[in-house]
Amino acid sequence: MGSLLHLVSALVLTSAGAWAVRMFNFSVLDSINIPSEGHERCQEIGYDGLAILSSPEAYRHALTVIAPNISSPKTRFSIGLFFKKAVRDFLWADGTKYADDTPWSNPPPDRSGDKTFGRIKGDGKLILSRNNFAAYSICGTYNSKESYGKALSGQQPDGQTSSLDIKHTKSFLQCSVLCGTDIRCRAAEFNFDLSICTTFSSKMYSGFTANNATSTFVREGF
Repeated sequence: MGSLLHLVSALVLTSAGAWAVRMFNFSVLDSINIPSEGHERCQEIGYDGLAILSSPEAYRHALTVIAPNISSPKTRFSIGLFFKKAVRDFLWADGTKYADDTPWSNPPPDRSGDKTFGRIKGDGKLILSRNNFAAYSICGTYNSKESYGKALSGQQPDGQTSSLDIKHTKSFLQCSVLCGTDIRCRAAEFNFDLSICTTFSSKMYSGFTANNATSTFVREGF
């Protein structure tokens, strides 16, 4: 394995336990709507609802989809990010929490409940909105996952403060897929001697250091 091996996975675990390819499926509605109406219109035309941009890969794909509709950095598009009173925070339409490195325009997001819908601007920043302002809407399906990254042979995350998960896996590839299917994960360290995979979010390590017993999958961030 070289020092830099680019890995690409477009995998989702099916109910039968097999891995199958499912690519992102996004589109922009041809009309301007308030967020709740946009969500309903997306469902009416066969999508699951407003698009989920919870991973860096989904986010980048969305930027390419909305590009033809951007007239200025302030052009806005409704997305599937909603305020949930039960948790007093924003969750994506599939119930997942936003990642540590989500590109907010004004971090952290306002959790007062005054603005209850998420949007992405033409400059790529995420903002919050009330349900009375019409804008473009990005539709999407919710069963798609893709991940991109690189392999660092003989290296491990340095400055570790905590981890997302620690599991036994049979191979470095399985460890990489484990990271690629967790929207929070930005690095996955595989120890060849112990067959242990440790995953990390963007804020759980500060860099990389040499360790001949490990290789690390580094996923692209936002």
